[in-house]
Amino acid sequence: MTKNKRVSIDISFGSIFWILFSLAAIFVLVQLTSVIVLLFSSILITLAICPLVDWLEKYKIKRGLSSIIILLLIFSVVIYLAISIATPLFDQTQLFLQRLPGIIDAVSPIKFIDGSLNAQFATVPGRVLNIALDTFSAFITAFTVIVISYYMIQEMHNLKSYLKFWFGEKGEIYNAIAEKLEAQIGNWVRGELLLMLVVGLLSYAGYLIIGIPFALPLAFLAGLLELIPNIGPTIATVPAMLVGFSISPNHGIAALVVSLIVQQLENNLIVPKIMQKVTGLNPIVTIVAIMIGFKLGGPLMAILALPLVLSARVIMSHIRFNKVTTIPEID
Repeated sequence: MTKNKRVSIDISFGSIFWILFSLAAIFVLVQLTSVIVLLFSSILITLAICPLVDWLEKYKIKRGLSSIIILLLIFSVVIYLAISIATPLFDQTQLFLQRLPGIIDAVSPIKFIDGSLNAQFATVPGRVLNIALDTFSAFITAFTVIVISYYMIQEMHNLKSYLKFWFGEKGEIYNAIAEKLEAQIGNWVRGELLLMLVVGLLSYAGYLIIGIPFALPLAFLAGLLELIPNIGPTIATVPAMLVGFSISPNHGIAALVVSLIVQQLENNLIVPKIMQKVTGLNPIVTIVAIMIGFKLGGPLMAILALPLVLSARVIMSHIRFNKVTTIPEID
């Protein structure tokens, strides 16, 4: 005869508290995703600019003045390029949508353009207000990032003192981690900027050769989308093809060929020479990190995925070698 056994599970108040606290922390982090992304973007800008500010400081240029000049220059360039690109691209898209039924009718053996498709194209002008609101929101966000970056740059040279004050003797170890993080992420940011410049110049040269209009804004878009590894170049191909097909099928195909050539040069020559030297990340790790970033936070989180992985690698390297007082070099 089987005896019934009573099983009791004791859960302490402390365990319940930490479970609830963890769930609450996760909920808060999810709700504050946009703020966290904004802060992390500011950190990236700070790490990229700090070496230049430190260099200017050696020549008796005050830290605050050099920070303001550099950040305002970056902000002005971004706003100017955004304005110069938005108008021609929108106008060209409008022109393309007007011509699209005829283009598809000419290149397709099947006549499938009907009133419903044309009606969808007709709704595009009504989206101008949404585009304007999104542009204004992006302007405010960019300005906020610049302001936060300015204050972060001012405090970076005090970081060592802060760490020593809060952590005592261990402050030196944390300072070593911070310096390694600054070097790794700063190299990534500067590598990305160089990669964007090279891809933009190659695209611009190609678009000029095949003779499609708005070569400069399209090339800038190609360089900008280089921020999104593996996927960005494919996205940048679409508007170039649209502009090309608005002229003729040959121009559209030529735009596709130019984009494919640039992507091949990027994958086989540019990226190995630039990005692998500044990050050293395994391609599989890169792809998985980007996929997770897209799933969690869309394109912006995909952009931030690599610096997050770099940060985790530096920290985990320190944890692994926590018996030493310096951070090991990461190849």
